[in-house]
Amino acid sequence: MAEPSVTRIDHPDMNKHTLAMIALTSLVGSLGLICMLNWPITTSAVLILLLAVVLGAGGPS
Repeated sequence: MAEPSVTRIDHPDMNKHTLAMIALTSLVGSLGLICMLNWPITTSAVLILLLAVVLGAGGPS
């Protein structure tokens, strides 16, 4: 019988996600949700600007 190529422990991407990164992502998501409820236009503008910065920093593919 064939064995699975990836186990849940041996996968290299699973080791990169620490508890701190998960907590930080949750905090940023919560703050983003609160901001979107209170200041939707400003938050949308900031997110679009951040997306442009991230895509611009990536360089040509």
